[in-house]
This record gives sequence, structure tokens and C-alpha cells, in this order.
Amino acid sequence: MGAVADVARVALDLGGAVAELRLCAPATGNAIDPAWVAQFVDAVARLEQPGEARAVLISAEGPRFTVGGDLAHFARQTERLAEELDAMVGPFHQALARLGALALPVVCAAQGPVAGGGLGLLWCADEVLLAPDAKLACGFSLLGLSGDGGSSWALPRLVGLRRAQELVMGGRVLSAQEAVDWGLATAVVPADDLAERARARAEHYAAGPTAAYGEMRRLLRAQATWAEQLADEHRTMLRTGATADAREGVTSFAQRRRPQFRGR
Repeated sequence: MGAVADVARVALDLGGAVAELRLCAPATGNAIDPAWVAQFVDAVARLEQPGEARAVLISAEGPRFTVGGDLAHFARQTERLAEELDAMVGPFHQALARLGALALPVVCAAQGPVAGGGLGLLWCADEVLLAPDAKLACGFSLLGLSGDGGSSWALPRLVGLRRAQELVMGGRVLSAQEAVDWGLATAVVPADDLAERARARAEHYAAGPTAAYGEMRRLLRAQATWAEQLADEHRTMLRTGATADAREGVTSFAQRRRPQFRGR
């Protein structure tokens, strides 16, 4: 990927209960290019390894969470655009799928533009906190592209088909408050408080029953019939019921005290 591969695009801070996956190329608006994808794939792989982390916080440096794909890069690849998209979107989507399936709660804090494939990071999160200046946009219709990052799956599920069509096909841009009103984000937080609030929420999850949280994440994203989901919930309740956290939760409730969960 050339010399740019050595420039930091995505950083992962491990070593505590909260792992922070941080977009760290503010000069480019955290644009997604081949180096970004490679570093993102590596970060997700490291999150999957056993360690101290009990929750994940996704954040970004600079005034823009991510502008989406690096259009300057793609403009240099117009004669082989499909091949370049394949080389980037394939591993990017594989990593998004693994991040979405991670058995750890995920909190995402975003400011400024959140665009294109970068929306996929929001779809992987369990809580999304937005600064007041956040703007959500797909933008693919302006490029003659169909879109990536999982929006075609997440948006109809979150907002319904008609609103998804308005965003994906109609090119509508949502403000932070509209994103909350539509059910795409959890809350709007003052810009000065965003980082602190997001970390507090990640620490809240890290102190919780992370084995149960992991199963909840999987169940909420499952694609199944009513009967299949009920059967899955049954099996999962038995698995979580056998954990020390479940015993602690039931005991602490009966004793009217705050539970002390140990997690995975």
C-alpha cells in the first residue's frame, strides 16, 4: 500500500477494562483509504484476542469522525475502480462483521461528519453518542455507487424502509438530533462532555455482566423466525444462567445490594 501504510490511521489502546479504537488521522478527516482499512482490520483482530478488555469505545480525533471513503484516492483509481473497491471493501466488511459479533459491549462517540462506509462503525455499536455538530450521510448516490458499511442492512432495520430509502437513495443528511429522533443514535451530548460521557458509558458496561452482554449483542442482531429466536433465547439463558455473574446478580437482587460482576 506504499509509504502511506506507515502513517497512523487507526489506533487501538489496550491494557484496561475499556479498549479504545480511535480514528487518528484528523488531517484527512479520518478518510477511509487502503492503509485505514489495513489498520482497522488489525485492530479488530487484536480486540478478538483474550485480554483485559470488557468493553470497547470507538472515537475519533479532530473535528470530523470520518468523511467516509478517501475520494482523492479513488479519483486516482478510476481506470480500475471496481478492483480497488474490491480490495478495500472486502476486508473492511469482514472486519465490520467481526466487530459487530464481538462479545464485548461497544460504545461509539462521534462528532462532525459521519459519512459513507464510516457509518458502519455506528451500526456495530450498542450505544452511539453524538456531538451537536454531528451529521450523518450516506452520500453514495452522488458518486454513482450503491454503498458499503452495512447501511443497507442496518437502516431498514433501525428506521424502516421508507426512511432508509430517503437516506440511501435520496441523499438526505441528518443532524445529530434527527439521528436520535430517528433511532440511529442514543443521545446528543455537549461537545465538551462527549469524550468523558462516552468513556463513562463504556466503563459502565465494562463493570457489568459481559458474558451476558455478549449474548445480548448476538441475539439482538440475529436473523431468525419467531420460533427460532425463542429457541435461541432458551439456549442462551441456560448458558448465561450457568455463569458466576448470574449467580451474583440473583443473589445481590435478593439481598438488595449492588451486584459485583466479574465478567468473562
